[in-house]
Amino acid sequence: MDPSQQQPGPERQPGDRTPEPEPGPGHGQASGRSGEPAAAEDPFARPGPFGRERTDRAAGPSEPSGDTEQAGPGQVQPPGPAAQPTQPGQPTQPGPFVPFGQPHPAQTAQHPAYHPYQQFPGYPAPPAPPTTNGFSIASLISGLVCCMPPLGMILGVVALRQIRRRGQRGKGMAIAGIALSAVSTLLIALFFATGAASDFWKEVEKAADEAASYQTVGDLRKGDCYNLPGGGSTDGTEVSEIQVVDCAKPHEAEITGGFKITGFGKFPGESVLEPIAERRCDDIDTAYAMDAWAIPAAMSGYYYIPTKESWNNGDRRVSCGYATEGSRKTTGSIRRDAGNLNTDQAGYLTAENKLLKAAYEEPEKDFPQAVSGHLAWAKVTSSAMGEASAALRGRTWPGVVAAAVEKRAGEFDKAGAAWGKAATAKDEDTFWEHVFEAEAVLDVKTEKTIRQGLELSTAEPVQDEERA
Repeated sequence: MDPSQQQPGPERQPGDRTPEPEPGPGHGQASGRSGEPAAAEDPFARPGPFGRERTDRAAGPSEPSGDTEQAGPGQVQPPGPAAQPTQPGQPTQPGPFVPFGQPHPAQTAQHPAYHPYQQFPGYPAPPAPPTTNGFSIASLISGLVCCMPPLGMILGVVALRQIRRRGQRGKGMAIAGIALSAVSTLLIALFFATGAASDFWKEVEKAADEAASYQTVGDLRKGDCYNLPGGGSTDGTEVSEIQVVDCAKPHEAEITGGFKITGFGKFPGESVLEPIAERRCDDIDTAYAMDAWAIPAAMSGYYYIPTKESWNNGDRRVSCGYATEGSRKTTGSIRRDAGNLNTDQAGYLTAENKLLKAAYEEPEKDFPQAVSGHLAWAKVTSSAMGEASAALRGRTWPGVVAAAVEKRAGEFDKAGAAWGKAATAKDEDTFWEHVFEAEAVLDVKTEKTIRQGLELSTAEPVQDEERA
């Protein structure tokens, strides 16, 4: 063989610590001792360690650099890289490492090389499921809630176009939304065409007004008119909510004002709260309804006091007012205070109301059981007569009522003197004799003349049976 066709064996790479096998028979190279070639009948060469066969032994330091041995007869020279000449005295470079499991180079000519199994591509990813069109959902919702029926039809048409173009889902919802919206639109058109809408909204407004009319007792404010709960009962039944109504409409009660109770750490009891409420509410009622003749005979003073439960929750408010008895209704407000009266009207009523305030001091018990109380009441009334007389004479009155006012002041003087005598009475008969004398002095005709001149109510109140 031409020396130029000899192929060097695989070179040892740096770091390759694979031991070199001793050459021997069957390796396809001459023996170091005899120089005889390997047997030709042996078709296979003995693999080296880790499946690696060295067809050529690297030259050692004692051998000439670059010398290669000839392949034996009948053997195929394994392919390999071209031999690289080495300098004398330098070790040869090791050949490349043959991975474990690769065929021996000597087998290449007789057996095909083994190829790794072929990598087949995996199954393709399944296509993404179609999405649901958002307009179809909106169309169905609009058709169901009937808030804007035409909107549901519009959204449904848009949804059908997008579904056909994009291949989305939701066709059934879009069709259902269109159908429901169409039905709702038709019903609404009939609703307005027949006039049912007007009746419907009237009922809605009525129900809303009625619902808003109910308030808690603590929410009642000055000037509110309302109906008594429990069928107009004023028997002291506990109340939580009250229906407030327009004062121009029939009602049973009207709030004149209120106040908060102070000075008690814990609930003092109804027996303590009621006298306080009566005294304070008398003043509040009189200031709100100064014209006593304008108060219906069926109405009398009324108030709400806190219960023990509401007191424990922080309630300290007393609500004062007037209320009817027996579910009787009244119309219009009884409010006649300084805010809606002129100075002459307010001045005259202020003088007259001094007598009303003194009248509230009458003891509940009869004279024999409350002698001192009756005598004190007579003294207070006598003083009130004097104050009323001074109030009438302390201002200038219009000419049409000036004479009547002077006459009324004189009546107060005489009545006050009679009440003074009653305050010093030694027995019950003497006491009532002076009281009747005082009442006889006050002429109702004089009062009507003044009221007519001042444009106040001239309808003399009828004494209610319950109030007499």
